[in-house]
Amino acid sequence: MASLVLSDLIQQHLHHALTMAFKNGLGQLTDPPELMSVVIEKPKNPDHGDYATPIALSLTKLAKIPPRALAQAIADHLETPDLTLSIAGPGFLNVHLSDALIDRGLHEVLAQGADYGRTTPRRAEKILLEFVSANPTGPLHVGHGRWAALGSAIANLLRFAGHTVTCEFYINDAGNQMNLLGTSLQARYRQALGEDFPMPEQGYQGSSIQELAQTLLQEVGDSWRTQPDPEFREYAYHQMLAQQEQTLRAFRTEFDHWFSERTLHTGSPSAIEQGVQALDQKGYLRLETTQLEDGSEQVATFFKTTEFGDDKDRVLKKSTGEYTYMAADIAYHHAKLQRGYDRLINILGADHHGYVPRLKAIVQAFGYPPDTLEVIIGQLVKLYRQDPVTGQKEEVRMSKRTGTGVTVDDLLYGIDSPKDAVGVDAARWYLLSQSADSPVTFDLDLAVKQRNDNLVFYAQYAHARTCSLERNAQEKGIIAPDEFHFLNETGQLIFTEPEERKLALVLLAAPEVYRLAAQERAPHRVVVYLVEVADLFNKFYDRCRVFGSVIIENPPLAHARWGLFRASQQVLANSLTLLGIDHPNAM
Repeated sequence: MASLVLSDLIQQHLHHALTMAFKNGLGQLTDPPELMSVVIEKPKNPDHGDYATPIALSLTKLAKIPPRALAQAIADHLETPDLTLSIAGPGFLNVHLSDALIDRGLHEVLAQGADYGRTTPRRAEKILLEFVSANPTGPLHVGHGRWAALGSAIANLLRFAGHTVTCEFYINDAGNQMNLLGTSLQARYRQALGEDFPMPEQGYQGSSIQELAQTLLQEVGDSWRTQPDPEFREYAYHQMLAQQEQTLRAFRTEFDHWFSERTLHTGSPSAIEQGVQALDQKGYLRLETTQLEDGSEQVATFFKTTEFGDDKDRVLKKSTGEYTYMAADIAYHHAKLQRGYDRLINILGADHHGYVPRLKAIVQAFGYPPDTLEVIIGQLVKLYRQDPVTGQKEEVRMSKRTGTGVTVDDLLYGIDSPKDAVGVDAARWYLLSQSADSPVTFDLDLAVKQRNDNLVFYAQYAHARTCSLERNAQEKGIIAPDEFHFLNETGQLIFTEPEERKLALVLLAAPEVYRLAAQERAPHRVVVYLVEVADLFNKFYDRCRVFGSVIIENPPLAHARWGLFRASQQVLANSLTLLGIDHPNAM
């Protein structure tokens, strides 16, 4: 069951009032505007209403009516008791929600529980979301951690917004980097046997290869001394991939499908060859011949991506006959499109910005609209902590424990020791705290503190406080009512303090926040929302008592506040869950 989105309800009522006003001869518009033209906003000043719209101002020229007169006409034709309108300034319409509507909304929170905030889209989509997609050559670095948090949170939000989402990890397990991985392991293994065995040029120098060599040595002893290179490559590949899977699971990131790049190179014809042939049949390939000094010719194959707005055509097949990585991209995205998805979403790192036009060209060349593929380019992560000597915040570029760049495992288990472990909750929170196109500055010292300026602690602690009421009631032997009532006998909210209504309104905004975060692929909106909910709940908690003299002297008020506690608990839990963050019952 979909949750009520207040802005949708307001939009529909105002649009109906506007339509009726024009049908009754108001103004010179032959047809009233479309529903989506009625923009609903949240006023910065709550004294200006719960919501507002500038629709009268935006239509005044077309309708040839003064904006205040148009606003008054809309107010006169409003046919619902759920809303009250007031006109402000040159013609703004301020919208006030009825107590009965707020009551219905709070009961919906309590009734829907973990499903509260789910919405139904105008058009449900089948989406393939690809993210992380790292080379299986070493541990996942902190940038991969950002894409993991971002991708898994976006998937949660899209599903909550009514879409079907498949999460996919594209394994970059083809190419020379895999051969280098194998020869690097072979070198470390032979060195572990006491041999003077050279590392390959551009080999993998990290501690992960040394640790893997020690593991291999324990498993096989010296029996692999003469083992061929491919055996080392395959051993390293499967071990590294298993480590990445383990890290991602610990980071609460699950994939429905792991797609191996190798599969694109196998078969006759291979998926790469089939993809290139399909483009050739559509007329999107061209050949470029180079005359060599000895009189021979070399021919390279290009994909005419300039026909789709790229700055230059891209090489698919070198004159040596070797396919480029672009050819694998074509085959992979061709395979994606053939699987019947309505939308493909790729999350790529900042160094992949130039890939966007060529990937869009692939989609268009196969006959799909360019917006079938959506590419999210994420920015970098910078980690800071205090230098114990200087006392200054300094950027952390590598782990002293491993001598390499900071990994996701370093965040989970400690960069230098377990004492400085940030943990999965704080790591996900801060990696999701900014929009994908903004860099993340991550204060490692703050992330481990249990204090209010550590916002993940602040949000989780607010949830724990909501749970404390139930424990308190159990200790006192107080039983909750079978049903919570928020209205008195005259139909007004029982609440007595302004903090109560403010909290109720922000709780009822959850469906819209989640939907907008899904539409914009913006989990950071939920982070911001959580801070707002936690802030208003804590003010409510500090000012509004439930037990003690309140429940004795005014049981209806105490029970209404108890219901607000439970509604707050549910919204905090749902919001944290969508981000992949735990919601502890006690802290």
